[in-house]
Amino acid sequence: MTAQMLAQARASWRSGDLGLGLSYTEAATLTTCDRCGEPCALHARLQQALLYTLIRRTGAAQQIIDEVRASPALVEHRKSAAIATLVEAKIKLANGDIAGAASQSKIGMQLANEAHQTTWTPLGNAILATTALRCGELLKSIHHANQLKEDAVFGREIVPTGQAMWIVIQIAEAEKGPEQAASLAGKVLESEAAVCSLLADEPAAIPWLVRLLIGQGQTDLAGCGVQLSERVATENPDIPELRAAAAHAAGLLARDVEKLRLAAEAHTDPWARALAIEDIGLVLAEDDEGNPEAVRNLDLAMRSFAEMGSLRDSLRVRSKLRGIKSNPDPQARFWPSSGVRGLTDTEYAVARLVSIGLTNGQAAAQMFLSRHTVAFHLRKIFQKIGVKSRLELAVMWNELADGMHGDSGSPSCPS
Repeated sequence: MTAQMLAQARASWRSGDLGLGLSYTEAATLTTCDRCGEPCALHARLQQALLYTLIRRTGAAQQIIDEVRASPALVEHRKSAAIATLVEAKIKLANGDIAGAASQSKIGMQLANEAHQTTWTPLGNAILATTALRCGELLKSIHHANQLKEDAVFGREIVPTGQAMWIVIQIAEAEKGPEQAASLAGKVLESEAAVCSLLADEPAAIPWLVRLLIGQGQTDLAGCGVQLSERVATENPDIPELRAAAAHAAGLLARDVEKLRLAAEAHTDPWARALAIEDIGLVLAEDDEGNPEAVRNLDLAMRSFAEMGSLRDSLRVRSKLRGIKSNPDPQARFWPSSGVRGLTDTEYAVARLVSIGLTNGQAAAQMFLSRHTVAFHLRKIFQKIGVKSRLELAVMWNELADGMHGDSGSPSCPS
């Protein structure tokens, strides 16, 4: 009975009827079972916590996790302990704690593997792919995205279906550029089912995809996404984050600063709020690059992304500030904290990327710098480390990495 209710909950959720999905999950938490020896109601409560997290009711979700952790049944059931840890990692990500989400997700994945609880590993891989991408660790993000594909092949329960779609598009944008990513985004926003699934699992994805399509001149497809998101938000009036996402997307399409301001105020997801603030700055700068309000909003977005550990987003905004002749704070931390004596943070970041095989152009794209700037830093790295080629750097870097203590990859992104 519990399994049937949870299946109905997932079906309703993915079709865009979030209220019905929550109702089925609530009913599943009230069932009793003495046949299979599994804590069915406990499992349903964890599913309920996940759904609350997806719509950014993180306080309610955390309360469920706290109550579940206090349950004697959790101590005796390692599979449920693994699920609770993974759901809590998702809560941390939704609250903007990128480092905490990555760390917690790794623990949850380990617990899941030890307990042979593979049906929830897609959630862990989705979280790790997202946190790695936001930290600028593209290869690590690709690795976990490939793990999601493996999860699908082996029939593991793909809980965050919409989020998996978004991860694929974000990686395409980071690896191959906005044109190819826009092609994938257009296919998503044309599909009512895909938009419903995406809004249910990752509301902030819709304005991000709309912005991507607008940047590629595909306003008709962007408009399809806006219309569908507005309809889903109207059909789910009790979900504020859906209204915020729809307003954000509509504000982008209309270049309406007031709508974007309302969206920024309404977003409960810190990352989505920072994205809306960035968009306010970009729209204002279209008419007047030197507009002080545009600079203030972009600066606030840059700092917000940096504080939550989303270094790649922070670097993107920083490059835009430079593009409008603003002067970003040179003291702000954007790069991984150097783990090699003598290298600056920027040199350390360049060395890491080059040592894993990236070209100067690829490293420049990841760091939102010019190729010339990367080449300049690389020459200084060669001199400081005492190598003469990229191959020597790669070999030497492995030795240096083995000797590093506490190399976290960044101040906010554990490796």
